[in-house]
Amino acid sequence: EEITKNFGYIKALRGITLSFTKGQKTSLLGPNGAGKSTLLRIIATQMIPSSGQVWIMNEDAQKNRIKAKKNIGVVGHRSFLYDELTVLENLRFYGSFIDSKESEYDRVLKVTDIEKWRDTKSGHLSYGLRKRADISRALLGDPALLLLDEFFAGLDQETSSALAEYMKGLRDQTIITTSHTPELINSFCDRSILIRGGLIEKEVQLR
Repeated sequence: EEITKNFGYIKALRGITLSFTKGQKTSLLGPNGAGKSTLLRIIATQMIPSSGQVWIMNEDAQKNRIKAKKNIGVVGHRSFLYDELTVLENLRFYGSFIDSKESEYDRVLKVTDIEKWRDTKSGHLSYGLRKRADISRALLGDPALLLLDEFFAGLDQETSSALAEYMKGLRDQTIITTSHTPELINSFCDRSILIRGGLIEKEVQLR
């Protein structure tokens, strides 16, 4: 509600109010510097807004950050994986916070088609493989909210298309994603929102 974010004299977000229903898939589009990634980081509780509030599952996300984070899966520009740990070890580490079972690791590795690299150290992965491993991490525990910043960046067409198909099948999770490839993310999103200069310029229902 009325989210603003200032970086010195720069107004990155100028009072954005949005609501997202369960299972809704929304793409945030706009040029570089529009405020898309800043908005996602605020929703993810990784950044504090200058003013305004974020509500997740009817809870104030800033006041209940630990609880909010358990309901959120995030894939951003920066990887959350530890270079010295294998893909599976990373999943076990993050899964330990939500009591994930071994079958859960198998499931997310299969979804992102990275099973054969499960015992490879994350620091030895290519950019595309590392992104897929990060997506596996974000899917642990079937979070209610998935935040995907430049989701398909660095992925080949086959993997991108396969993940887009997977996203179409998610019925209970709310997804908010940004991308420079609107054709691909809009293939599974319900609505598209254009952000420019920190303001919502246009909203389109896709289906």
